[in-house]
Amino acid sequence: MQMTEFNLNYPQNDGQQKQLTIRSGEILFMVGPNGTGKSTLMHAFTTQNTGRVRRITAHRQIWLNSDSVDLTPASRQQMETHITQKDRQEDSRWKDDYAHQRSQANIFDLIDSENVDARKIAEAARAGNMAYVEALAREQSPISKMNDILRISNLHFQVDVDKGSKLIAIREGCQPYSIAQLSDGERNALLIIANVLTAQENTLILLDEPERHLHRSIVSPLISTLLTYREGCAFVVSTHDITLPHDQEKCGALLLREYSHQPRHWSADHVENIEEMDEDIALAVLGSRRAILFVEGRSSSLDIQLYQILYPTKSIKPLGSCVDVERVVSGIRASEHNHWISAFGIIDRDNRTDEECERLQEYGIIPLEQYSVESLYYHPSIIRALLNRVATVNEIDIEATVAEITDSVVQAANEHKDRMAARMVERKVKDRAYRECPDWRSILGGDVEVAFSSAPILNEELRLMSDLIDRRDIEKLISRYPLRETPALELIARKSLFPSKEKYEQAVRKMLIDSNETLQMMRGIIQPATRLLS
Repeated sequence: MQMTEFNLNYPQNDGQQKQLTIRSGEILFMVGPNGTGKSTLMHAFTTQNTGRVRRITAHRQIWLNSDSVDLTPASRQQMETHITQKDRQEDSRWKDDYAHQRSQANIFDLIDSENVDARKIAEAARAGNMAYVEALAREQSPISKMNDILRISNLHFQVDVDKGSKLIAIREGCQPYSIAQLSDGERNALLIIANVLTAQENTLILLDEPERHLHRSIVSPLISTLLTYREGCAFVVSTHDITLPHDQEKCGALLLREYSHQPRHWSADHVENIEEMDEDIALAVLGSRRAILFVEGRSSSLDIQLYQILYPTKSIKPLGSCVDVERVVSGIRASEHNHWISAFGIIDRDNRTDEECERLQEYGIIPLEQYSVESLYYHPSIIRALLNRVATVNEIDIEATVAEITDSVVQAANEHKDRMAARMVERKVKDRAYRECPDWRSILGGDVEVAFSSAPILNEELRLMSDLIDRRDIEKLISRYPLRETPALELIARKSLFPSKEKYEQAVRKMLIDSNETLQMMRGIIQPATRLLS
């Protein structure tokens, strides 16, 4: 198969021209948030490859007037000329004067290609060339290919051409019906497939947002299957779904960071082969800024909001455990392919020594004292700052309120001491078991035994918690133990004149946004992270 190269060039923010190429059989995903110039760059790729490009735009029309097409070969060719001229114009990025005609052309091309195959077989039969007839019959027709792709893509309908040359939909247990009656997602898939299958060999196919109206369980196999049926074409796919590139084999990605309209240039990173990346790393990198902060746990939106306020220039990515954070951060930092990414991690300190913490920080991983980031909302300094803010509109004795809050936290911690200590030990035991779990090489090397007792760990934790309660050290109690599972946090909120802890936490976030002094105070509370991330 002849390999054709296509130009994918764009100006960079350093004034240099970035020159990329893509060949037949390859796929490049373009990923980036809104405003990074994806549509503009797709238009640039269109003009660079005029005459051998087919663009399927994001604002494509997916509704159909009917299942028949009122076109002749001559009018179809004339329409193609007009569409090509329109696609070269700048306003084609956001406006399509031929939206209806494009969908009609897709259906015409599909039916026409089916008819062309039938005519070839008939002509060969009339000429008595039965060997050629058999060879043509063995080749899949475009409609047959489309039905295979629909089936593989988890779309539960098929298509056919009726006696009146109309494209109809067929669903098990139903009478054939018009393709105009398909759902939005089904019509979107049908038009994408028709567009791709009817493109000329050695065409660059630019596909904008294939996920429109489609679940990812459909769009992912749809893209991979289309590529196998059109290995003679190259694909550039613009998407907001960062999981799509990782689902495909041997694909690259262009990660758009920033776009400037005047003068026009892009800041972007090119990943040549997504397949070489670990899945966690790939998914994090594809949807992130160049600086990524990985945090423990399945972080709630509450955690993520707070991290985003504290470190707005970093992408926040939650992972499962501290081991996952260490693995991913170390993997990114050790990879030559990911040299443009700055990866950091925040984990719980647990019982790590100062030496261990210093070693981790050398690798961009910051162990913190806090049980969870949620405890930062209830740090005594933050409580006092919020009370000062409340006092500007309400009569409140700040010192008396702080004393009441301290009493409430100490009482709640004491009443739930055994469970709080056990919850802390549970976390330690899980992390220890995870760390000591043998890998497959150790398992093949012989019997591996992992054993330790939880009783000494629990007794030590109970002694520590009792000491903190005796000293009324609510800062350590709140940061070390999951007091959200006790009445403590709700009591703090109510004594601060908020109806619930959710309203209290919302007020803290608003305070951080409004007050740079308080923002810097909270950054100081987790100083090791702030120092490394600044």
